[in-house]
Amino acid sequence: MSPTEPSPPSAPASPAADAPKLSWYRRLYLRVEAASSTPHALATMMAVSVVDGSVFPIPPFAVLVPMVLAQPKKWVRYCLLGTLASLVGGLIGYALGAGVGEGITQLLHIDLDVRVDRFGVSGTVGELLGRNFWVLALLCSILPTPFKIVAIGSGLVSVPLERFLLASVIGRSVRFFLVGSVVRFFGPTARKWLRV
Repeated sequence: MSPTEPSPPSAPASPAADAPKLSWYRRLYLRVEAASSTPHALATMMAVSVVDGSVFPIPPFAVLVPMVLAQPKKWVRYCLLGTLASLVGGLIGYALGAGVGEGITQLLHIDLDVRVDRFGVSGTVGELLGRNFWVLALLCSILPTPFKIVAIGSGLVSVPLERFLLASVIGRSVRFFLVGSVVRFFGPTARKWLRV
């Protein structure tokens, strides 16, 4: 090729080759978050809230936050519906945990009726787990902990259903309304503070 001839154009670099590959979790999170700008955003948030209590790895706040940013006046409605859907999901998770727990105790021949009377502790193993785990369920329902762990774990260790429901109602209401109100009153800057 002579020096006066133009060089052939080089092939443009592929953007996909330069971009870092996202994990399956991050891709799923972005897909769920993108649903917040569709006409089905509310239904998506409620569906994610339900399955968050049992199997889904993405929290409903990935949809709630952009929805509140887009329509701040509806934040109370979104938080209330998200809380209710999350409670339904928690009941599903609790039932899964109870079913799994029953299977595990039978398979491994674990007797939760064994009495413990030591170190000032008195009660059966099942009673002790159920009595103390509900406080953990309450805290983990508020804190950024996957709700499915709380729901399935409560069923697994036989937390009394009314205690689990009480912890869930308090915890999920606080979490949804706390996230929703922070986004409502602080706008886009709230995303820096919230880990959702």
